[in-house]
Amino acid sequence: MAMDFMTVIAAVIFAGFAVRTVYLLTREDSKKDLLLTTALWGLALFVWGLYLSGRKGWNVSNGIVIFSGIVAFALSFFGLFKLREESPKEFGKEL
Repeated sequence: MAMDFMTVIAAVIFAGFAVRTVYLLTREDSKKDLLLTTALWGLALFVWGLYLSGRKGWNVSNGIVIFSGIVAFALSFFGLFKLREESPKEFGKEL
C-alpha cells in the first residue's frame, strides 16, 4: 500500500503531536499546554477522518477516527474550562 502525499503529511503531524504529548506528560507542570495539545490532536484526527471518508468512502474505521477526534477535542475543551475554574491565574487573558 503506497502512501500518498497527504498521508505522509498526516503521519508527520501526528508524530509531532505524539512527541509533544510525551514531552508534556514528562514535564508535569503545565496541564493547560497538555490539554491544548490534546484538543489540537482531536481536531487533527477529526479533519483526517473527514479527508479519509471523502477520499475512500465511509466505513467503520473512518467513523472511529472521526469519533475519536470529537471525543478528544470535547474532553480537552471541557478540561480547559475546569482547569480555568480551579486556577484562573494560569490562564490570564488567553482563554
